[in-house]
Amino acid sequence: MKTSYSLTFLVASLLLAFQANAAGTLVQEMSKMTVSTAGAGSAVLAENASVAYSNPAGMSYIDGDALSVNAAVMDLGIYYHDELDPSKSSDNAGGIQPYGSLYYVHQLNNDVHLGMSVSAQGGSALDYGASYAGALNLNNLKLSVIQFNPSVSYQINSKLSIGGGLQIDYATFEENLLYGQGNIETDSWTLGYNLGLMYQVDENNRLGVAYRSRMNHDLTGAFNSNAMTISVPIPGPIPGSVDKNISAMSGEAGLNVLNPRQIEVSGLHQLTNPLSLVWSLGFEQWSDNDSTTISINDGNRISQIERNFDDVWTGAIGARYQLTSKLRVESGIGYASSPLDNPEDQGADLPVDTQHRYSIGATYLWTKDISFNTYYSYVDYGEPEINNSGMNGQFDNSNQFIGITMNMMFK
Repeated sequence: MKTSYSLTFLVASLLLAFQANAAGTLVQEMSKMTVSTAGAGSAVLAENASVAYSNPAGMSYIDGDALSVNAAVMDLGIYYHDELDPSKSSDNAGGIQPYGSLYYVHQLNNDVHLGMSVSAQGGSALDYGASYAGALNLNNLKLSVIQFNPSVSYQINSKLSIGGGLQIDYATFEENLLYGQGNIETDSWTLGYNLGLMYQVDENNRLGVAYRSRMNHDLTGAFNSNAMTISVPIPGPIPGSVDKNISAMSGEAGLNVLNPRQIEVSGLHQLTNPLSLVWSLGFEQWSDNDSTTISINDGNRISQIERNFDDVWTGAIGARYQLTSKLRVESGIGYASSPLDNPEDQGADLPVDTQHRYSIGATYLWTKDISFNTYYSYVDYGEPEINNSGMNGQFDNSNQFIGITMNMMFK
């Protein structure tokens, strides 16, 4: 009976720990190089090699070969405030985290281009410690999703181009839980695809559509936990608790995390000689993630948690103004709806709410073949409430991104 209870307890803890994890895996600023316009124009801009990722059809606009290298840092702020006991609140669980990405385009002939992208799809490193209200289910974690994305484009005629690519994801997840007495390490590879279309309406207007398939990660690895005693609340009209001894355990663990399919439509409009307008509308099918499955020791214990994700709608609009022949300034605002609204569905790994983006940046043409784009973006992740995993309170979350991209052309 002890082993059965221990397995049940561990599975329940892992399920709670992974409750919102899938909603935190996608951070568009890590892979799409339209940060300076808050993501506006992502599926239609085709000025450098980063288009190989954002919309492979746009590689048809690259004359010759191109290389883009991005280096950036994000400053993630995750603050939990406990409503019942302020001493169970947490300091900032986030912090400064560097990241980067690489993009390359090769012109094979007049109609065909080949591309390659290596970028972070998202992830985070959080450290709440072992004294806040949710310490049973999560102490600290590191999540990383890296994507290799070879692609190809074909120019059908002077107005229409199409493209597609293969998405190859590698994900790793490490977590400490059970007041620091438990540890889990998992990883996985998975495949998907992306498609794109770009249409030149006239010399001043262009439209683009980009689609990315769902990516289903079946993470597998190992878990270990030390022997411990926990206090379990007793339900009933009179508050109470009983101590339970949890034996030390080790073995194999598996879980699934889904990144949803996405579609984005963007427009580019050259309003005047120095001023252009960009916009994007997007859809992410989070409701497709109907459950999360945890397995312990090759199926010796399997549990599921039902998800209550809503689909996410996104929108962004931005402007770009050519100050001089070498310098262009850029700005934009963006919005994303929340995949979770019920406090009982939130989790501490990355609690989610509506997102509001505010961005600025500049592009400088250093030589005729080399340019630099710098950007800053502030993202308000909202103040989601939580009533789950022993936590009853509210988060105050945000993120800041600052980076520089070097773009090179080889003709």
